[in-house]
Amino acid sequence: MSSINLQVQGMTCGACVRHVTQALNPIAGVGAVDVDLKSGLVRVEGNPDGAALLAALDEAGYPAQLASQASLTAAPAKSCGSGCGCR
Repeated sequence: MSSINLQVQGMTCGACVRHVTQALNPIAGVGAVDVDLKSGLVRVEGNPDGAALLAALDEAGYPAQLASQASLTAAPAKSCGSGCGCR
């Protein structure tokens, strides 16, 4: 099983983690989703289409990009992208 690492913007709380997980789980090929709120990194296990992952996150209000080695030390986002009222 392979994995895709994503750098996700806008996650600030547990509700954000839940929204991101719920946006990714229904995508074909997703086996597991592991969200690291502090770093903003999301690891998706399985064989999903990367473009489908990015589109689902964008639609959910969490812009994302494929993570590079440099992003592994990126600071967490400052605001919530879900509209759930958290700060």
